Amino acid sequence: MPIRTLIVDDDFMIARVHAKFISRQAGYLVVGEAHSGGEALRMARDTRPDLIVLDIYLPDMPGLEVLAQLRGGGAGGDVILITAAKETDIVEQSFRLGVFDYLVKPFDLDRLSVSLRKYSEYRRRLTGASELDQRRIDDLQKLRWPAAGLKAAAESGIDPRTLERIAQCVEAAAEPQTIADIAAKVGVSRSTAKTYLDFLVERGDVVEDLQYGAVGRPRRLFRKA
Repeated sequence: MPIRTLIVDDDFMIARVHAKFISRQAGYLVVGEAHSGGEALRMARDTRPDLIVLDIYLPDMPGLEVLAQLRGGGAGGDVILITAAKETDIVEQSFRLGVFDYLVKPFDLDRLSVSLRKYSEYRRRLTGASELDQRRIDDLQKLRWPAAGLKAAAESGIDPRTLERIAQCVEAAAEPQTIADIAAKVGVSRSTAKTYLDFLVERGDVVEDLQYGAVGRPRRLFRKA
């Protein structure tokens, strides 16, 4: 079954761009576009989407209020937030309300594509088994960004956008990479890359391998979990 998706954005042009892009992704079906919170709530009740791509800044009510009402009303479905809001409290509240991912404007469509692929894989794993053991539950959790992980990141001084860029760099690589490799691709210092990679390793999103040579200290290589 296709992943039924509702687009919510007050900008008609942006909503149309996202709708066209998502409709071209394998396994996705756009079931509607809403441009206000009230319209989003009505369309969510009528169309029962599996996924809602939701903007926080809407003309009649905040997107977080839309999300809270959906959750309070027992509406199913997941949410990807696309917004210009970067405040830590807004991000944290969003994840506490159970969003699947959080994309900060401006972003390129490749980043949205990554999020859609993760969600498609999440749905496939979730519905592909009648029962889930702890390992499978842990694997599903890695595809989401849990609120606990976001809180830990904020407390550690981790910037969510930089963290996402580094995580995406690791995920996209076919081979394990060094700290220097990742720092150069993302455009940060080696010390910054090390801090963020250590955080991702601790969170279980990235695996660190040690490559031993004939002499000297081993090389630290990083790959997706």
